[in-house]
Amino acid sequence: MQLTARSKWVKLPLTFLMLIGMNGCVTDLTVPVDSYCAVSKPISYDSKKDTPETVKEIEAHNSRWACLCDKDCPANAD
Repeated sequence: MQLTARSKWVKLPLTFLMLIGMNGCVTDLTVPVDSYCAVSKPISYDSKKDTPETVKEIEAHNSRWACLCDKDCPANAD
């Protein structure tokens, strides 16, 4: 399919408009703590069925969740 001169000049500005419009799409990728606490919860596990690695990762998640959402941080946490 061969492009005509007119279709080239129409596609070029449209491409630039799309690029300019997408420039402002990504702003701040950080998630506020209150938003995290609204959608997250502690994870349960079965220590007999789950691998030790899985249990360790779940406990780390639950510890972070408790610190951020329940304000139950260990005394030595920075």
